[in-house]
Amino acid sequence: MAGTRRMTEADIPGVHELAGAAFSDLDRRLGDKYAGPQPQIEQSRARYGRLLATDPDGVRVAEDDGRITGCVAAIMREGIWGLSMLIVDPGVQGTGVGRELLAHAAAYGEGARGRIILASRDHRAITAYARLGLEMEPAMSADGVPRGVDAADVRLGTAADLPLTEAVDRHVRGAVHGEDILAMVAGGCDLLVAPDRGYACVLDGSVRLLAAFDDDGAAAVLRGAIAHAATKAASVHVEWLTARQSWATRVCVKAGLHLSTTSGPVFLGGDVGPFRPYLPTGAYL
Repeated sequence: MAGTRRMTEADIPGVHELAGAAFSDLDRRLGDKYAGPQPQIEQSRARYGRLLATDPDGVRVAEDDGRITGCVAAIMREGIWGLSMLIVDPGVQGTGVGRELLAHAAAYGEGARGRIILASRDHRAITAYARLGLEMEPAMSADGVPRGVDAADVRLGTAADLPLTEAVDRHVRGAVHGEDILAMVAGGCDLLVAPDRGYACVLDGSVRLLAAFDDDGAAAVLRGAIAHAATKAASVHVEWLTARQSWATRVCVKAGLHLSTTSGPVFLGGDVGPFRPYLPTGAYL
């Protein structure tokens, strides 16, 4: 029988496989030839393991005769709700599975003072999120081989730097990531810190999260993050460049990265702080 239920740790491999299939199908439909490296199972275990520990009521799977056909993950951090994941098996998209999962996630966010969704470019998902009454901000991404940047302004961070990340997070979005950042590190990210200024997380060649107290500090952290990412991969990727993050666009252009519309829009609602200077992360918003 078809239905939905709470996700468990035993579901992580199935959800990991489904995510790969769903996003590969989306890339095919959008004509994207290369969308970056696929997440590894260790990354999925760190990500979903963290969400199951912090938000067990917000993480749910759909299944049909024991086969997982969809997954939704919603999180709450100090009153800020975020949609971490919504995936549906390509074979059952359009049958109401995604609608049911999204309704569950939205209900989990009742009473939140702020809401965040980072959308894919799937027109059906974008329409569904717009119906939630959130404000849409178009976003761009930047890719390429950087030049003229170095990592002098940042150093590798540790768990001892979480107080800095929490202070910066509250400044830019009104809620901390806290040990979400340690989960990102467990999944392979490098935490980069500019003392008293800001921080970033880098996974291979991608800047996955960045926040700072002001635009100048954020620009310095981004330059360092781009330089660090360039030591990990042949090409660097920066995303979620909305109009609020013009400081980041300037850094990317000066570094020789190419801007494109390969990012979906950002949806925001309620009190999420200035959301600047800030490049959010898909998993933890």
